[in-house]
Amino acid sequence: MLTTVNTSGLLVSRCMAVADRENTVDLIFHTHAESGKTDDIDNNSNVSVSFYKDSTGEWLSVSGKAELVTDRNVVEKYYSKSLKAWIGDKGDGVHDGGPGDPRIGIIRVKTSTVTYAVQTATTIGKYIGIAKGIVTGEVPSINSIVEMAEKDIAAARK
Repeated sequence: MLTTVNTSGLLVSRCMAVADRENTVDLIFHTHAESGKTDDIDNNSNVSVSFYKDSTGEWLSVSGKAELVTDRNVVEKYYSKSLKAWIGDKGDGVHDGGPGDPRIGIIRVKTSTVTYAVQTATTIGKYIGIAKGIVTGEVPSINSIVEMAEKDIAAARK
C-alpha cells in the first residue's frame, strides 16, 4: 500500500505494485502522471509504503519522500508493456500506453526509515502463544520488530 497525504491533510492509501528498487532501499512505482496520488505527492512528498505477508503475519513499513519523475529516459528504463492495460490507448498515436506516452510517470520513493516484523515462532508455536496469552493475559512473542533509522538506510544505500 502506498499512503499519501491529500490536500486536506488526510491520509489516502492505495494498492500499488513495486516496479523496481534503486540503491537497494529506494522504491520505484509506475503511475498515471495526472492522478490524485501525484497531486498528493506534489503537495506533500511524505509517504508510507507498507507490505503484509498473510501466511506469516510478517510486515514491512517504509517511510520516505516521494517524487514524480516524468523524464522519458527514466520512464523508458522502468517501462513495462503491462502498463498499457492500466493507461489505455487513445488512438492518437501519442497516448498509446507505450514508453513515450506522456501520461506515464514514475514515483520514486527515497526511503527514510524502515520498520518490519519477522516471524520468530512457527505457525503452531504462534497459535500456542496466542492461546496461552488468552488464558494467562501475557502477550505472546510471535515476531521480532526491527527498526532501521535514517543512518542505517544511508549506509545501506552506499
